[in-house]
Amino acid sequence: MTFEIVTLFPDYFTVALRQSLLGKAQENGLFEIRIVNLRDFATDTHRTVDDAPYGGGGGMVMMVEPLDRCLKALGYSHRDQTKDRSDNEVLLLTTAAGNQFDQTTAIRYSLCERLTIVCGHYMGIDERISELYDFEQVSIGDYILTGGEPAASVIVDAVARLIPKVLGNFESALGDSYMNQLLGCPSYTRPAEYMGLKVPEVLLSGNHIEIARYRRMEAIRRCLANRPDLIRKADLGEDEIKSIRQLDENIDID
Repeated sequence: MTFEIVTLFPDYFTVALRQSLLGKAQENGLFEIRIVNLRDFATDTHRTVDDAPYGGGGGMVMMVEPLDRCLKALGYSHRDQTKDRSDNEVLLLTTAAGNQFDQTTAIRYSLCERLTIVCGHYMGIDERISELYDFEQVSIGDYILTGGEPAASVIVDAVARLIPKVLGNFESALGDSYMNQLLGCPSYTRPAEYMGLKVPEVLLSGNHIEIARYRRMEAIRRCLANRPDLIRKADLGEDEIKSIRQLDENIDID
């Protein structure tokens, strides 16, 4: 798989996406990250890529022309052109106005061969670029960043770890928070007791059926406490629904 990140600040990614498992996976050829400097597609001596917004107001807006040239150089076509885009590639724009990025979206992106991320700008991008190109517009949360670079890093990290062999043990990814519309369960490691705090006995029992049941219920408890909205989306068994209603009789689930 190939990630392409179109940015005004290429140095932002030189260290962050080369750490830990992502760095090892790139060294092993499991995926590739290409950083594209948008300023390379400016035509003036100052390599200008943003300008003041029409209508006034503070901040700067990313210009349509350099980005249009950039995307054409990457092989993308305008909406009205006949060239069909492969189902295995996604053109993505990070923007506070986009759809919420979540684990389901990360899974879908991980099945692609190419993901091109255009890092949004604080005051936005000239709206005409979205009229020219078929973007998926994505936000990583209901807050404002100074630019789309942190969001791009989050998306790459979330997607890349789902690529086969990136994680040493893929089972750990299957148990991640949000993989089953639930938060992850509490985790423990050695020592078995610390300052009088003990690891739950069931995790030391060796009974894998009971361990799985315990982890599932603890994930449900955590969801009820922190994200009850996720419970309503989860695929729950009848016994789990009964248990949830015992924990919170006011919860509205079917």
